[in-house]
Amino acid sequence: MKIDNVVKMIVQRYGTADPFIIADKLNVQVEWSTLGPHPLGKTIYDGHSPIVLLNSRIKHKPIRNFTMGHELGHVILQEDLVGYYTTNRHGHSKLETEADKFSVALMGLLFIEDNNRVPGSYQELAYQYGVPLKG
Repeated sequence: MKIDNVVKMIVQRYGTADPFIIADKLNVQVEWSTLGPHPLGKTIYDGHSPIVLLNSRIKHKPIRNFTMGHELGHVILQEDLVGYYTTNRHGHSKLETEADKFSVALMGLLFIEDNNRVPGSYQELAYQYGVPLKG
C-alpha cells in the first residue's frame, strides 16, 4: 500500500492529522527526554509496545510535529521490524525515507486541517511544522 494511502486511512480513522493525538489514540507512549543535539526522536519498544522518545529541546518548536510524524511512520509502517532496522544499513536508510514520506504527507493533511486550505508552498510546511527543507 502506498504511504499516501496509509496516511489518508489513518487520518480518516482517527479524525485528525495531529501526530500527537494519533499517537494517543494508538496508545503509543510519548516521552520527552534529554537526548543531546541528536537524535530529535527515537522509537523504542517495551515488548511490542512502542515508546516514542522526543528530544526535550524541540518541545516548543515547530519541528516537534514533523519529528512526531516521522516516529509514527516507523510505528505504523514498520511494525515488528525493529531488529531489521538496527542491523541492516541499507534498510536503515530505506526505513528512514519511508518515515520521512509518511510525516510529510501527514503534515500536509495537518496543514489543511489547521488552515482550511492547501499549503501554498513546501516552505509553508517547513515553517509551520518543521518539515525539513529540501536541500
